[in-house]
Amino acid sequence: MVVRTVVKDFIKGTSHSVKFLLKNDVERTISKSGIKIRKLFAGLLRMLYLTQTEYRLIIDKREKLGRTKKGRIFAINHRQADDIVLGANAVGESAYIVFGNPYLALETTNGIGLWAYGMILLKRDDISSRKAAYAKMKWIIEHGGNIIIYPEGYWNLADDGLADERHLADGHNSENWLVQDINIGILRLAKETGCEIVPTILHYDEFRERRCYAYRGKTFRVGRHDDIFAKKDELVHIMTNMYWGLMEKYSQYSRADLEKEGKSVKQTWEELKELLRSACDIERIGYRLDLADEKRIGKARSLHYIHSE
Repeated sequence: MVVRTVVKDFIKGTSHSVKFLLKNDVERTISKSGIKIRKLFAGLLRMLYLTQTEYRLIIDKREKLGRTKKGRIFAINHRQADDIVLGANAVGESAYIVFGNPYLALETTNGIGLWAYGMILLKRDDISSRKAAYAKMKWIIEHGGNIIIYPEGYWNLADDGLADERHLADGHNSENWLVQDINIGILRLAKETGCEIVPTILHYDEFRERRCYAYRGKTFRVGRHDDIFAKKDELVHIMTNMYWGLMEKYSQYSRADLEKEGKSVKQTWEELKELLRSACDIERIGYRLDLADEKRIGKARSLHYIHSE
């Protein structure tokens, strides 16, 4: 049955053979041997990942990682679909990628590639699925595996903020924030397990050619007695400063530079957003990525889940 499903996947361009990853049972979706095997092949898969993007990745810096028996959480900012393949390369370590869009995982061949590298697949608008994903992340960390997560919860491309239980839209989640407010789940996980969080920033620049600059920052810890929300704000501040650093180092342009083709910066930005969004369309099933819905699911509901426990 499994072989038949895999064959159908290759014929139809889907990944239904990895649908089992949506099961909530931890031990039916991940294993110790899976963690070890993926560490052996992670480097090769990262090379293959780079063939799946039009962007040239430039590693600005990777801060040194110390030795640890536990895994780590690599927290990466989220701008577009290329974040997955470029983020894995920016991190440079084997890690399970937290992926919250079953359509993009199962109705394309991407899911098989993600499964091979390591994927925690969840339905973000399903509380039981989110709780199971948290349990899976904890299990992986405690068994020496790493996690890659995009804690903003949705692409940071919108021109308006999104209010939540703690912040007004124009005061915390606006277009002026390079890194939008992040979900606190990774802070809770770091506090419970004692693992490190490694902030990692991807800065895209499309002015002359498609480039992505990456910086893997210094490890960040959450102590047993630390306030999670205070530590969350501290982590956002660190990631924002990292982002500014990459922009100032690689992308200083005048307005005249950006408007050379007769288009305003706003027009160019809108065209780029549409190009990035349309890259996720799946014509075969009529799927179109809805950025507004991504925001709704990625932020508001996740905070409700956190407070409802």
